[in-house]
Amino acid sequence: MSDPKADEASKLLSAWRQGDQVARDRLFELVHGELATISAALLRAERTSSLSTGDLINEAVIRLVGLNDIDWADKAHFLALSARAMRRALIDNARKRNSDKRQHQKMTLITDFVDDSPKRIALDHLEKCLIRLGAIDHGKAEIVELRYFGGLTLEEISEVTGASVSTVKRDWRVARAWLLDAMKETAGDSYRPS
Repeated sequence: MSDPKADEASKLLSAWRQGDQVARDRLFELVHGELATISAALLRAERTSSLSTGDLINEAVIRLVGLNDIDWADKAHFLALSARAMRRALIDNARKRNSDKRQHQKMTLITDFVDDSPKRIALDHLEKCLIRLGAIDHGKAEIVELRYFGGLTLEEISEVTGASVSTVKRDWRVARAWLLDAMKETAGDSYRPS
């Protein structure tokens, strides 16, 4: 069965790709609720951010509008890239705040992507580990971004990446294990159980 919202989003993405700015604006209106859900999830995990849900959505919109020559596959792909843009905005905000000499708080995320027990992870440290993972295996780093930051299901990630669901599941498990090892190895005091 076809999802009317996804079908409309695909048409709007196609029109935007051809330069229709009205379609672009309509697309953001159409998916605003889903963008708000992604933004809220990122901010819920990040207790010390000064950004609001709306701020994070606006940052993502500004970043996405500035991109050229993106071949949007479908709504899931668009939401995944939106989540990535929000994550980058959150990281940039954290770095800016951490560079302020008067500010000495660590930026942390609470996550359960490693195992069933929540862990406290410095956002900047997680980003560095993801960059390392991306250098080793871009596909696995992309799955982490889509799953954890984008909130996509394994099936949606399969659609976006073109890999089978079983491959995505296997790569998700491997990526989580690799990140756990990398963060234990290099984190020092920024990786501590909550």
